[in-house]
Amino acid sequence: MRHKAAYILALLALAVICIRSGALADSRGTQSGPPPIPPVLSVISMGAVTQNPVILGRDGTFSTLVDGRSLWTFGDTSMSIKNKNGSNWDDNSMAAATNLDASHGITLNKNYEPGSPAPIEFLPYTSAEAKYNAAHNADHCTAKSCGAEFAMWGGPVLWDAAGKRLLLFYDEIWRISGQSNWKTVGTGIAVGIEGGGITRPVENPGSKTPNLMWSADDVAYGCGSVIVGDMLYSYGCVLDFVVMNYQLARVPLAQALDKSKWSYYAGGETWSNDPADAVSVFQGGAAGSSVFYNSFLGEYMAIYSQPLSDDIYFRVAYAPEGPWSEQSLIFTGQAGWNGDTDYAGLAHPEFAQHNGAVQYVTYAHTTGLLQQDLPLTQVVFGRPAP
Repeated sequence: MRHKAAYILALLALAVICIRSGALADSRGTQSGPPPIPPVLSVISMGAVTQNPVILGRDGTFSTLVDGRSLWTFGDTSMSIKNKNGSNWDDNSMAAATNLDASHGITLNKNYEPGSPAPIEFLPYTSAEAKYNAAHNADHCTAKSCGAEFAMWGGPVLWDAAGKRLLLFYDEIWRISGQSNWKTVGTGIAVGIEGGGITRPVENPGSKTPNLMWSADDVAYGCGSVIVGDMLYSYGCVLDFVVMNYQLARVPLAQALDKSKWSYYAGGETWSNDPADAVSVFQGGAAGSSVFYNSFLGEYMAIYSQPLSDDIYFRVAYAPEGPWSEQSLIFTGQAGWNGDTDYAGLAHPEFAQHNGAVQYVTYAHTTGLLQQDLPLTQVVFGRPAP
């Protein structure tokens, strides 16, 4: 009841601000600088996202709206039972929520494969990757190093309505089971078509990793994505000591799988075909950032976890390339088990209410060894005072 009262009070305050500001968000679009930072009117912790009860932990949590449901992608997923492939571990998994009213919480009630008691991996291996993993499988290893594998983690997921397809960004890594270190192989874009499953098409022909859009030596533009009209904008993150600098690339949506069609934001009003010309547009989250258009504000919004912190921040801009505002704290998440910090703080705008004034944010919260939950927070934004 206390949460309900706080929500009602926040909405009343929101209504007052809306009346005072009128069409302020529309008129600001002609200004050259970043938008003023909107106030956070209310922050309500709503418990953890309800998941399949066999899930012990998973992260990633990018989501999108597809045919009236919210589709989520994840990275490493631990389970209390074995899936249909005989494993209690997925390198990636997928789930969906069919109820988009998050005012009483979010329930992920669909697995990637219907009828399976536990989720299975949705990203397919190439024949070479599958052969390598089989030869190095710790249970029946025939090649050194035993336990070595190629693995893929789910990333931003987008629905291309015009092309009637899913675009699923993913990171591929190489690692040895039981060891904490891993090596980046690259980043690609998988494609999902209704009735046709999920494929990893050739995107960089002639390279050592033809099924990946960006290799280990490239800046990988899979840290957050947004569709604007017939263009796909995607952010690449570059680690600089303890901060993550975000660069921006774009491509016609219909040509998203053709690396030669991508261009890179070089500052001002300049886009370049050379990725070396890309400049940083803001500092975001180490495990990705959710970037989306907030209709209530008439602005783009980025929500992310501060690296090495339990804090969740946001920024706003009039355009995907910015200029972006300074970051502003939304809330501080729960402290993690054994001193682990929260990460992967992301918004899920398909659940937004009141034209985007009310947003729902999750983050990965460690609760034990190989165990995590996904706390859900309701955030009410207002418009800046005129």
